[in-house]
Amino acid sequence: MSVEPNFNRIIWAPGVTMTGNDVRRTIGAVDAVSSAGRRPLLVHIGSVEQITREARELLIADTCSMRTAVLGMDQVSKVMTAFAYTSATPTEFFTDEAEAIAGFSSHPAKALRRSTIMLTYQGVIGVRGSF
Repeated sequence: MSVEPNFNRIIWAPGVTMTGNDVRRTIGAVDAVSSAGRRPLLVHIGSVEQITREARELLIADTCSMRTAVLGMDQVSKVMTAFAYTSATPTEFFTDEAEAIAGFSSHPAKALRRSTIMLTYQGVIGVRGSF
């Protein structure tokens, strides 16, 4: 997970099955880096293999972000994450990162210095910047 100037970013590893435990840890990490308040969240799902029922339920109920952009590779990703459109926070699917980020500009978040937290459990990858 990384903290960008205007949003938080999560990158899920290809081929992973997202479980309830993975989602709880991710929500905890987002909350930890968002102490100043909820921010937009860009979620790269790439080629996630599966999302368990428990993970879906947690994602629907979650309010750790002010809005979420799900970045997938294709229509299969969109179908896999269709449940998210009923979530507690506004959620939209994109296949283009620039469009996803541009969607946040209509709902600006407080800018923070760029920093990174490395999540060490199965599933989430990606490190940007430094503490």
